[in-house]
Amino acid sequence: MISRQAYAVWLRNYLTWKKMIWSSLVTNVVNPVIFLYAFGFGLGRVIDTMAGVPYMAFIVPGMMAYGAMFSSSFEATISAYARFRIQQTWDAMLSTPVTLAEVLTGELLWSAFKGFLSCAAVFVVGVLWGGVPSIMGGVLTLPVLFLASVTFAACGLAATAHAKSWEFFSYFFTFWITPMFMFSGVFFEVDRYPHVIQMISWVLPMTHVIAIVRPLSVGMPLDVTAVSGHLAYLIVLAAAGSVLAHYRLKRRLFD
Repeated sequence: MISRQAYAVWLRNYLTWKKMIWSSLVTNVVNPVIFLYAFGFGLGRVIDTMAGVPYMAFIVPGMMAYGAMFSSSFEATISAYARFRIQQTWDAMLSTPVTLAEVLTGELLWSAFKGFLSCAAVFVVGVLWGGVPSIMGGVLTLPVLFLASVTFAACGLAATAHAKSWEFFSYFFTFWITPMFMFSGVFFEVDRYPHVIQMISWVLPMTHVIAIVRPLSVGMPLDVTAVSGHLAYLIVLAAAGSVLAHYRLKRRLFD
């Protein structure tokens, strides 16, 4: 159960975000929609089908996963680091009865909320453009994408816990975000890549997310055992990221 203090951290971020909601929506909502339009209609003119489905239906779930991944990761790294080191918001919170675990829980849920907002916007646009053959299946992807947002946020907070400057995030975005965007099946099937790249792609959580949401949104049957394995991987990675973030920040702040 989420404590009142963790909810207060989430609410503090929400109230701050409301003051700059329109500029924030450009990054978190409009960016993925532009990508969807560019690649869906651009590549869609030369690629009729992919994996047996129309290319627009193929790419919409990939862009939903991308929206969740990028928005939650950005919020848990760049924005969270600003609150941690520049604005010293976390120091102010920790001077009250709020614990470090509650601060991280609030930040985790806030980052996941931003990711969920982004993928939900792509879902709505995908439905309007006819890129979601199974509306019910598309709706069922949303809880999965929220869990995925929590996982991406936990990994982002683990990176923030280790960052000593803005430059540190160059590693995170180059070696973590970009490979997920390019090799996790957003634009093409993973099995089209060389074997080594396929092995790397299955280490990345994004590949497991897309393996669930794409069949759901196009109305294909799901393998329950495989889905259970994908979900378990996301949960374990979320737990590992959260524990690592808490351990590292506790040493930096209190030792």
